[in-house]
Amino acid sequence: MLEDIKPENIVYLDIETQHLITEFEGGWKRPDNYRKLKIAELGILQDGKYKTFEENNIDNLISELDKSKLIVGHNIIQFDYEILKYYFSQDIMFKIKMKTFDTMLKFDKFTGKAGWVSLNDIATRNFGMSKTEDGTKIPQMWREGKKEQVKSYLLNDLKITEKFYLKGKEGYKFKYEHKVYGKSYGEREVYVKW
Repeated sequence: MLEDIKPENIVYLDIETQHLITEFEGGWKRPDNYRKLKIAELGILQDGKYKTFEENNIDNLISELDKSKLIVGHNIIQFDYEILKYYFSQDIMFKIKMKTFDTMLKFDKFTGKAGWVSLNDIATRNFGMSKTEDGTKIPQMWREGKKEQVKSYLLNDLKITEKFYLKGKEGYKFKYEHKVYGKSYGEREVYVKW
């Protein structure tokens, strides 16, 4: 049960990539394109402590995830793990997935399939927060050597994810943009307690 998990045993995880999937032929329609994205920075936030990993030291992440009781991320199953599976064995990925809480997928169950609700939408409508950069510019920034800005962006995303998860755990009425097949049906509210 979520209420039994202490904050120090929760890892919030997010990945920024070296490329956008739209840079490759077929984009999202070709699953093998995830392999080409490559990790630029992977960030974790645990009990107020922030760490980052790059592609060359990603193996150090395994022990951090091993010790955790819960891994939380937004759209982590359908995006981050699709990249991470090219770095870790199937066995490790299975263990990680078994203790993962995807805020986007869980939120979707409360909204009656509102479609993809972005982290920025949740942040701006509910917490007075927002992403610090346009996410589509992050790979280019990383390639230009602006690694500290990328790390700062990543940390901000992790803080938003943490707030989203904790508010939902307490029970909170979230505002969000309800979309069906990309068409907006305006702002709605839904009470969430996961």
